[in-house]
Amino acid sequence: MSSGKNLHGLPWRVVSFDYDMMINLLQTNVSEAKAYYSWVAVFVVLFLGVVPAIILLKCKLVWPKTYLGGLGSRVLILVVAISTIGLISLPYYQNYASIARNNNMLRKEISPYNYVWYGIKAIRQTYFPKQVEFTKLGEDSIIDNPQERPEIFVIVLGETARANNFNSNGYHRDTTPYTEQEKHFIRFAPVKTCGTATAVSVPCMFSNLTKASYDEDKAYNQSSLVDILEYSGYKVAWYDNDGGCKGVCKRVPHEVINPYAAENSKYCKDGSCYDAILLDRLHDRIHVALKNKEHTVIFLHLIGSHGPTYYQRVPKDQVLFTPTCDRADIENCKVEEIVNSYDNTIAYTDYILKGVVDTLEEHSQDFGTAMFYISDHGESLGEYGLFLHGTPYSVAPNTQTHVPMMGWFSKSFIDDHNMNMECLSKNAKSGDFSQDNFFHSMLGILDVNTKLYDDNLDVFKSCRIWIKHDTKGDINTVFKEQLYLGKKYNNSKVKTSMVQNPSLNKG
Repeated sequence: MSSGKNLHGLPWRVVSFDYDMMINLLQTNVSEAKAYYSWVAVFVVLFLGVVPAIILLKCKLVWPKTYLGGLGSRVLILVVAISTIGLISLPYYQNYASIARNNNMLRKEISPYNYVWYGIKAIRQTYFPKQVEFTKLGEDSIIDNPQERPEIFVIVLGETARANNFNSNGYHRDTTPYTEQEKHFIRFAPVKTCGTATAVSVPCMFSNLTKASYDEDKAYNQSSLVDILEYSGYKVAWYDNDGGCKGVCKRVPHEVINPYAAENSKYCKDGSCYDAILLDRLHDRIHVALKNKEHTVIFLHLIGSHGPTYYQRVPKDQVLFTPTCDRADIENCKVEEIVNSYDNTIAYTDYILKGVVDTLEEHSQDFGTAMFYISDHGESLGEYGLFLHGTPYSVAPNTQTHVPMMGWFSKSFIDDHNMNMECLSKNAKSGDFSQDNFFHSMLGILDVNTKLYDDNLDVFKSCRIWIKHDTKGDINTVFKEQLYLGKKYNNSKVKTSMVQNPSLNKG
């Protein structure tokens, strides 16, 4: 729903309700739903819903004397209504038909049709889905790299972080003060999302499907990126502070943080936990990897900037921008206060990323360590009268469809993966990226060799050298291309390895 003023300065309100919004309702949890609770909402439901309903119940109904009489009167009303609509629309049918064909959004704005139609569709898909056989993808996956040093790679999945509010994308505030001075920290240009809600974006970006080919049933019934990394030989763990992974982690070890558990009380309050709790989980899981010297990928799913209760995402001592909107009914706050509260969540996410980097840096001598961050979708903060997210993609503003993406790589990881950071930094700011790149970029940078991998969608491809094997176990590389990259970036390690290993000259 959006409200505000139109281009002429007149007040307006639009209710747009589609399938994705109904899925959001069905997949929400108690703590998420409580974020929308306010006394104003109670008042509206009580006095505009309950009281009128009681009055209607008290009204005396006069029933038809006979069944046929009642049926006849209803048929007559229906005939009159249809005839009236026909008489009105017949002379202008061509105009009406054109409007209907060219404005699909109308189906999402006509109440109660939109609630009934999309509600039935969502319930059918959620609770009575088509029985689709699970397709196991990427069983041919292997970790294919020449170095023996094990890796710890952390993938941080953000929530509701929009690219516009990152100073690296031209924002006027320094919302990333903690990672600003980090070495080997790469910030990509704004990335276009697959959807405007978590229930769409996460399954889409973790599948091998692109936005253009995304199908919900197919994505939910095939191996995700998380599964394929495990098939390849990585030890995988998923820690979730946002209520769930939308199915992408259900076949691997995972934990959804319980905000009501006594052991989590340090970080949790009122059914919500600060993302710092994930740093504790990361610390514990890294010690397991250190002990066993295992290739490990750890996923951290943040609650990030989830609204409307932005103020609940940031500890009091981490608040940088004031005054803030410290209530759920954000319509009663000034836009300035809402933006301040939101910007505090971005800065706090930056604080969490700094914590991840510091933890990984401690172990970068014996392990190749790295971190990659991307958000699921953006957020509206009053632009065009819109707030929050979930607007149908066809009309959603770029504040909801463009998100940040960034990565940090230790020197050990850079060396092991033959990465040229100058090249990557340049490409990161000049590229045209979308969440379609995520699946294949993660496979590539983690050296996961599989037929599913599409190097055209790998954002790292042109700035590193990956000498991988073909399906028969032989080196599968274009020698001239690799030699060119070695010369271009003066990568003596790569050139030396080619001389010492004659098999690199095949092809």
